[in-house]
Amino acid sequence: MIRFLSKAAASFVMTDPVASQVFQALGEELRIPGIWRVEQLPAISQKLAEALEAAKEQDARAERALHEAREKAAAAGETDDLLPRELPVGLSRRLVPVLQMVRRAQADSEPVVWERA
Repeated sequence: MIRFLSKAAASFVMTDPVASQVFQALGEELRIPGIWRVEQLPAISQKLAEALEAAKEQDARAERALHEAREKAAAAGETDDLLPRELPVGLSRRLVPVLQMVRRAQADSEPVVWERA
């Protein structure tokens, strides 16, 4: 588990694989412990916002594909028991708390740090 902290926002935790996805979306490698200094926050915020938009599009495509697969199975008279009932939580939802923390930290001129929980 990775804990994200800043004096500007409430802390939160992520599993290692999810935190790795977040850092991959930023084009960075997850190193623990770590810090985004105040002067880095505008660039990090921009990267996170761009990654969030891309992840939203990807999540929407996955939702459409699942919906189409269900419709195809129904039209063919097949059961859709092998299809998932719902998709796992997408990256877009994982990025939101990080982006919110970064924006609050930027507004309050506070760094964001992360460590093992």
